[in-house]
Amino acid sequence: VQSVREDEERTQKMEGVYDLLLIGVDRRDDSWYGNSDVMILLTVNHDQKTVYMTSFLRDLAADIPGVGVRKLNAACAHGGAQLLVETLEENYAVSIDNYAMVDFNGMIQVVDALGGIDLELTDEEVSVANDYVKTMCEANGEPYEDHEIKESGLIHLDGYQAVGHARNRYSGNTNDFGRTDRQRDVLMAIIEKAQDGGLGSLTDVVEAVLPYITHNISDVELLTLMAQLPTILEYQMVEQRIPYDDLYHSENEMLVPDMEETIQKLHDTIYGD
Repeated sequence: VQSVREDEERTQKMEGVYDLLLIGVDRRDDSWYGNSDVMILLTVNHDQKTVYMTSFLRDLAADIPGVGVRKLNAACAHGGAQLLVETLEENYAVSIDNYAMVDFNGMIQVVDALGGIDLELTDEEVSVANDYVKTMCEANGEPYEDHEIKESGLIHLDGYQAVGHARNRYSGNTNDFGRTDRQRDVLMAIIEKAQDGGLGSLTDVVEAVLPYITHNISDVELLTLMAQLPTILEYQMVEQRIPYDDLYHSENEMLVPDMEETIQKLHDTIYGD
């Protein structure tokens, strides 16, 4: 798979657009980078007053610089967040300003630092999420009984429960497509909590969660983002995922997008006027 555009022909991002790649890695220790099972491009388009959350499925075929054609989530495993950024930029002609990466345990701490989130879960989703919760509790020496989800419906989730839900790719026979929906649901729940003022001081929240996140955001950039955050939280939120329906086929256990049409649709959406 190769980008259909030469560098000089790549769509240029307009001023007033900021791209942050959110990465969640499947690892339990620091012995390797980990496969990136969460890849959400958060695009803040100030002109449109819109924030786009674009999930990239882990099984997308991608030409990884220096590695070759592999599943997209292998880019992070081979070269960490920076190689994943380069892979997305080369394959989809996007311009990523910064990344923020977290593993399972880090995300548990992030959600707990936020005081948990509220989400609606079905009976089936509760059952699958609890399987993941139990596995994570056993790995960390945590009592499963303290984190087991006891009911379905609209419930308050702690860190273990939220991550267990975000890892679910079995409910509804939707595989990774459904999992990316749940990942965005978790992110939206955090955003909605911030919009409602449920997180208290945004500065305090950022200071609380940053220790659990690996990122390349400079102090100056962070201050700029913090100043813009109250305005950004008022923007419309739009969710989507790559591959788009009817713009891909399966080949060798990978999802192969129609790159030209996919790139055009992606750019028209997140960078369009």
